[in-house]
Amino acid sequence: MEPQSEVNPKRVAAFFRRSNLGPVCRVQSSSDIESWLASRAYFTLITYLNDVSAEIQGIRNTDFFPISKNIKRLMTIFDQLDSMIATNSPAPLVPGASMDSRSKSYRRWAHVMLRDIYQIVEKAVPSSKCRHVNELGVYLSGSFGSTAKIEYGTGHELSFLFFMCALFKTEILDKEEDLAASALILFDRYLQFVRRLQVTYSVNSSNWHGGYSLDKFQFVPFIWGFAQLCHEAPFSPKKMLDEGTVAKYRGAYMLIDCVGHMATTNIGTFARHSSQLWSLAALSSWTKIHRSLMFMYMEDILMDVDNLNALRFGELMSFEEDKSGRHLGSARMGVKSPLRRQMAEDQDDQDQDQDVTSRSGTPSISRSEQNETARKKAKVEEPSSDCMSNSGLSLGSECSSLSGVNVHLPTWLDDCTATSKNAFEN
Repeated sequence: MEPQSEVNPKRVAAFFRRSNLGPVCRVQSSSDIESWLASRAYFTLITYLNDVSAEIQGIRNTDFFPISKNIKRLMTIFDQLDSMIATNSPAPLVPGASMDSRSKSYRRWAHVMLRDIYQIVEKAVPSSKCRHVNELGVYLSGSFGSTAKIEYGTGHELSFLFFMCALFKTEILDKEEDLAASALILFDRYLQFVRRLQVTYSVNSSNWHGGYSLDKFQFVPFIWGFAQLCHEAPFSPKKMLDEGTVAKYRGAYMLIDCVGHMATTNIGTFARHSSQLWSLAALSSWTKIHRSLMFMYMEDILMDVDNLNALRFGELMSFEEDKSGRHLGSARMGVKSPLRRQMAEDQDDQDQDQDVTSRSGTPSISRSEQNETARKKAKVEEPSSDCMSNSGLSLGSECSSLSGVNVHLPTWLDDCTATSKNAFEN
């Protein structure tokens, strides 16, 4: 009997990273960073971050900006994930008790999430986009932390950014209509959800020095939070950490919501647990702070192998070299955004219509309502399935969103065994 040849784990891993089974990990060492910075995915990501930053200047979370039907459908994803937490809640933590029960509960939640996430995504997107369900599901499922180490960090947040970029690439979301809502509604909902995960299951931070001295877990909310304040901010940077500012503006600005959350979940002063944020409060310009954070994000987060080694790349967020010849610029900050300008015009129209109505006693149709009616007539919305769309995940269907693709879910063993601790290795 011939002896079996020894299997080289590194060669096996390299094969699967470059296979065509779906989105795969591509950044495994510092030698891959150069390819990542030249990739289509990198260009798409930075362009999206800049576009959102420019769009939401002067926009509050509480303002009336466009929220499309598809954004609302995507929001239902987190309602279902929330219900999974309710059915997999850990036992109350008592002083001196072990954290094992919370770790096991988190892994049970992740097991259910991975089992159902593709069907959840499938129901939330138009049926004509069913072929993208697999890739979207991979990005989304990778954005909730590591069950092997019970930790969450900026690498998982980056996976959710991939999910949002992919939504625009597939035209599930429309750049003209959904750019602001994707950040201030969809991303904000994701932020609230992962905070609940962190608190409920005592998830650790995977950022080795506390999110680069901003927050233990997140970074992007600060980029977009400062962007909101780059035009007509109601307070200066030196006031952003004040209790009065938090009490008044927490619901209106993403940055202040982050400050409020950190104040209630950390011990001590901001100078102690968030020294970088405390230092930024001494600056006088919101635009300079935003520019500094974008540079920090690109240099420290997006070039850190530890943040990227579990990140997966697929067809929509491709690791292939970008050959379009385009150059990455920076967002134009400190000016009124097109959305802010449109909102101001709509408000003027409403004021004029109210004035006309009060004089004549006859209600009139505003220009904004006329434009909205024309837009809806011109744009036919794609149907979304209220039950199950015609994808390969639906039993008996012939459409193949996952045609020729295997979705590999990990094999779950008992939580008490050593094997279960590695079942969800990123």
